[in-house]
Amino acid sequence: MERTGDGRVRVLIAPCPEYDVLQFSIFSKGGSVGYRVWAISNNAMRGPLGEIELFSPPTGWRVTEETLKDVKGAHSYTMNVDGAVRGYGVDGRLVFTPRQIEALSPGKVLVANRDGAKLASRLDFMKKDPDRCRQ
Repeated sequence: MERTGDGRVRVLIAPCPEYDVLQFSIFSKGGSVGYRVWAISNNAMRGPLGEIELFSPPTGWRVTEETLKDVKGAHSYTMNVDGAVRGYGVDGRLVFTPRQIEALSPGKVLVANRDGAKLASRLDFMKKDPDRCRQ
């Protein structure tokens, strides 16, 4: 994830040959009312996708759930990207807080690691790496 120049939040999809993003969701536990979710689905089901701006579906995608309207507060959120390479599932997941997103400076992105999330260079994250394309 990264912050745009105007403060919006964008999810970057790392380059992976033949990777099709099929679904995307972000959700938060909403206290006593349960989960709040913003989810979209790829109607075309094929083709590369480099980024998803939160709360703005890419062309050809449809919103499937919209109980989450923004990312703010002190609690954590979970972002899921579901996709496939030649029919094999390759998914991504990132747990983050709004504070982590607000702290991002230009050229830095928030990426998943074993401990939750870490800062990385945008250039390093966007380099082609065939190992990340495996299930």
